[in-house]
Amino acid sequence: MRESHHDHLIDVKTGEIIEFVDNEIENLQKKVAEKYGYELVDHKLELYGVKKKNN
Repeated sequence: MRESHHDHLIDVKTGEIIEFVDNEIENLQKKVAEKYGYELVDHKLELYGVKKKNN
């Protein structure tokens, strides 16, 4: 059985990795695959960013 899926947000300055699950992103990925005639069987999502400064 496949382990629970999650995506990653990676801080490019500190290397901190935040694991998250977002159902909206999951559904959108399936819709994109279906639009092009595919059934999604797996995927990998990594977002890279820097933490915003507090104002």
